[in-house]
Amino acid sequence: MDVFEELERIFHPRSIAVVGASAHRDSPGHDYVLSLLQYGFQGAIYPINPRLEELLGLKAYPSVEAVPGPVDYVISCIPNRGVIGLVEECGRKGVQAIQLFTARFSETGREEGKRLERELLLRARAMGVRIIGPNCMGLHYPKLGITFRPDMIAPAGPIGFLSQSGNLLFELNYLGRGRGLFFSKAISYGNGLDLDEADFLRYFAHDPETRIIGAYIEGVKEGRRFWEALREAASVKPTVLLKGGRTEGGGRTASSHTAALAGSYKVWEAAVRQAGALPVKSLEELMDLLIAFSRWTPAKGKGIGVVGGGGGRSVLAADRCEEEGLSTPPLTAEIEAHIAVKAPDLAGWVTNPVDQSILAGSGVGGAEILALMARDPQYDGLVAILGEPWALGRPNAQAIVRRVAQRFLEIGQGIEKPIAVVVNHLDYEEEWQWRLLMEVRRELVEGGMAVFPSVDRAVVALARFLAYWEGRDS
Repeated sequence: MDVFEELERIFHPRSIAVVGASAHRDSPGHDYVLSLLQYGFQGAIYPINPRLEELLGLKAYPSVEAVPGPVDYVISCIPNRGVIGLVEECGRKGVQAIQLFTARFSETGREEGKRLERELLLRARAMGVRIIGPNCMGLHYPKLGITFRPDMIAPAGPIGFLSQSGNLLFELNYLGRGRGLFFSKAISYGNGLDLDEADFLRYFAHDPETRIIGAYIEGVKEGRRFWEALREAASVKPTVLLKGGRTEGGGRTASSHTAALAGSYKVWEAAVRQAGALPVKSLEELMDLLIAFSRWTPAKGKGIGVVGGGGGRSVLAADRCEEEGLSTPPLTAEIEAHIAVKAPDLAGWVTNPVDQSILAGSGVGGAEILALMARDPQYDGLVAILGEPWALGRPNAQAIVRRVAQRFLEIGQGIEKPIAVVVNHLDYEEEWQWRLLMEVRRELVEGGMAVFPSVDRAVVALARFLAYWEGRDS
């Protein structure tokens, strides 16, 4: 059986047992059972704890072997001293895989933890059981109702994600959910003792539910094997990688986190680019690119039209575009003629980026110019800015913001070229202001738009997105 078939079986268990299930509400052994119930896992769920008779309405069992039916997948929340015995029990039961939330192995740096990890791998291989982890959160599969925290619940999407850090995967879900960042499948794999980053990359490369691949990796076990898996994945799907442990301090922390060995970041970055993937350096950039690739259709070019900024903001937008290798072409003759008819005083004055403050009271709106840019081949991508202080300070601010957001949505749904909608940071002091922006952001996301919290982040995402597709055709 190849790794794709093995992982396909692991991602589709008919039954899951949580060993170390607990009635304590603030414990992993409780969270795992509650998460499966709340997310709607349709298979059998077996809490395993000899001191429990039931948990959350489910019958509890003293051991995996005491479960009357088959058990496909086991989640371990017990101390590390019990895992060797658990592996042997799972082997006898015919369990396919054990996911070890259990930690304190090689990541401690102690010889005892390293020895136990080596013994764990040997026993698992002897018993025919695959290991996910140790020191990890495990699977997140929305379609099947599998996740590891009750607050991870979100709709299914097109992004397959592998992460050595369970908490970073949680943060990505938590922070990205409001912007429409949704996973097909995701996995936190911790130390990667058995199944590792190369295996998961190859799986996502061939998974029909995954269109985009993302990863957070602190270190790799086998460089050549990893690079070949990355090249395979990147050859068929956009693949974005965030490397942890790029510096001496980060590498030291990565070693204590997942026992990862950090190497030269320059070598890493060159290898990732050579494989055809996209390296990033922050969680924010990772999130932005995953959203861009999941919400825009392939496009290339450098010409960007920008609408919605006022005064200095429009100047800074032009600067940022050029710094990222893009251009902001002047308005075409057709758009100039349209403005001259509607507002003769603005003829020859308005340019790109469009300074919204110039348009005030003229009879020509920014969304109107954006619609013209959307149809013009000179502009390969668009940035539409919403919710700036100048708009929120107007007496009819709510009506303005809602109307403009609706027009941006209509324009975006009617074109193929990428449009980045900037809904400014939700850190205004007035409650009605940030609530308004949250509401319009939700409407835009539900309408399929790619939304960004700043012009800078929107422009960087556009630049890397367009360059990626340009490179694919070269």
